[in-house]
Amino acid sequence: MARGIIPCNTRKELVQFLQQQPVDLVERLKASYPALSDSHKRVAEYLLDNVESAAFLTAGRLGAAAGVSESTVVRFAMALGYQGWPDLQRVLAVMVRARLDTVTRLRMSSGGLETTVHEVLTTDAENLQRTMSELDPGVFGQVVDTLTQARDIYVLGLRSAQSLAVFLTFYLQTIGKSARMVSQGTRSAFEELDAAGAEDVVLAISFPRYSSMTVRAFQYAKDLGAKTIALTDSAFSPLAQAADLTLVARTGINSFIESFVAPLSVINAIITAIGRKDEGATLKSLEKFEEICAKNHVYWPQ
Repeated sequence: MARGIIPCNTRKELVQFLQQQPVDLVERLKASYPALSDSHKRVAEYLLDNVESAAFLTAGRLGAAAGVSESTVVRFAMALGYQGWPDLQRVLAVMVRARLDTVTRLRMSSGGLETTVHEVLTTDAENLQRTMSELDPGVFGQVVDTLTQARDIYVLGLRSAQSLAVFLTFYLQTIGKSARMVSQGTRSAFEELDAAGAEDVVLAISFPRYSSMTVRAFQYAKDLGAKTIALTDSAFSPLAQAADLTLVARTGINSFIESFVAPLSVINAIITAIGRKDEGATLKSLEKFEEICAKNHVYWPQ
C-alpha cells in the first residue's frame, strides 16, 4: 500500500480513492496508528482527541498543541497520503463543519475585536483565491451551456443559502431566462419541483451545515429526470452525490457563519457568462428591463 496507508500514488488517485471509499478519517487514523512513528502517533492522538478544533488549526499551532514540530505535522499528513497539512486539513474541515453547530463555531473562533475585520477579509480573499484556482473551466462551461439551453431553471437554496438563490434568480430573470426560486412557503419544495423534467435544470445551493430539505429536494429533482447542478463547498458534499455537474466554492471562515463571498462571485461569473453567450436575447431582455424601470421610476432619482 503506497506510503503505508492509502493506495494512491498521485493526487488524482487520492481524490478518486476518497470518493469511492467513504471511510471516516478518524477510523483511518485509528487503523494506521500502529505503523506510525512516535512523533506521528502524538499527532494522531491529538487529532483523535480534538477532531473538531484541530480542523481549524495551522500546522504550527497543531504541532505546539501535540508537542511536536510544525514539520512533523506536515510529514504526518504526507505519511497518510496527502500533499501536506493543508490538504489533510481540508478533508478534516469538510467532515467537521458539516456537524458543528453555530454555538460551537463561535466558541472555537479566535482573535480580538481589533483584528476581526482584517481576519475576516483575509479569509474571504483566501476563499476567492482557492475557488479560482480549483474551479474547473470545463465544468463551468458545461454549467453555462446547460443553463442557457434549459426550458425552465429552478433555483433551490434554503436557510442562509436563500440569499444566494434570490440573487441568482433575480439576475437570471433579468437577462430573460425562465427562472424560479424554490422556497419553503405555502407549498413544499417537492411540490414546487414536481413539474421539473428532462428539459429543465435544478440548481441547488447549500453549504455546511447542509440543509437536509435541500438535499432531499435535489435528489427528488434528480429522480424526476431534471438536469442537476450543485453549487457547494466540496466534491464530498451530499449535494454533489445527486449532481450532474458540481461547482465548488470555498466558504471557510473562523466564525459561527459561513463566508458567501466566493459562492457569490461564482454566481456573478455564471450570470455574466450566460449573458455573453446568449448576447442577443440578453440585450433584448435588458432593454425591456430598462424601459420598465424608467417608466415606473424604479430607481432614484426619478
